[in-house]
Amino acid sequence: MYFQLWISLIVALIMAGGLCGIFYLIIKQNATLGTKAIQFLAILFVVPLLIILGIYDKIERGTISTLLGVVVGYALSGQWKES
Repeated sequence: MYFQLWISLIVALIMAGGLCGIFYLIIKQNATLGTKAIQFLAILFVVPLLIILGIYDKIERGTISTLLGVVVGYALSGQWKES
């Protein structure tokens, strides 16, 4: 029971850290929110959310693997177009 709480807290900290990093880039370095940043944010929030939902048995393993495949496909789509 306690391991679920600890893993959830760690995953939430990872999500918050990534969001703070994006805010830092936007505010301090006047960066724009481009395609790469949006893909990073999608991965940053979807993967940890899947981990949390999987730990608490809210979604099945098959659903998790399908959604992870979708996220990886989304993240890797267009990688070779920009090169």
